[in-house]
Amino acid sequence: MPGTLATAVGTGTVVEQKNKYEYQHEVERAVDRYIADHANSPCTNGEDEVIGSAVEILKRHRLTGYGEVMDRLNGIYSDPTQKESVRAAALYNMAVLNSRKLEPNRAQAREYFKQLYVEFPDQYRCIFAESEWRDTMIEQQLLLPGETVESFLEDAKKDIQKRQEGTTQ
Repeated sequence: MPGTLATAVGTGTVVEQKNKYEYQHEVERAVDRYIADHANSPCTNGEDEVIGSAVEILKRHRLTGYGEVMDRLNGIYSDPTQKESVRAAALYNMAVLNSRKLEPNRAQAREYFKQLYVEFPDQYRCIFAESEWRDTMIEQQLLLPGETVESFLEDAKKDIQKRQEGTTQ
């Protein structure tokens, strides 16, 4: 009986290590895909880079890393004492994490990108500029079933107008 328990614990440890390494490699592959996708981005000053410390937390903490990173980014975004560029970077990274995680949350990513566009009109305009690259990224990362890039952009424009009208009233 004791040998069986030790074997079960040892097997569980091996399986957990294997899951951890597979997950870390998935995160690395996702980062590599992001870097490859953004190699042709119209952003020339590196403003579309992801935060390296967030990637490290994601890799090290398979079960809790995403929540930890999102909490930290949301704290930065919500802190009015932070510079506008820092708050915008936090929001951008929240959008990217949601659109690029292993099981993407496109609806949440869309909301973060819309917030970024409306709340920070002087930040990240390079990713919103009309281009083939932008349309490809929208298609790959943000479209819901049945949507086209054109319908997505039209809905986004309407949403942005509603938000802007709400803030001016």
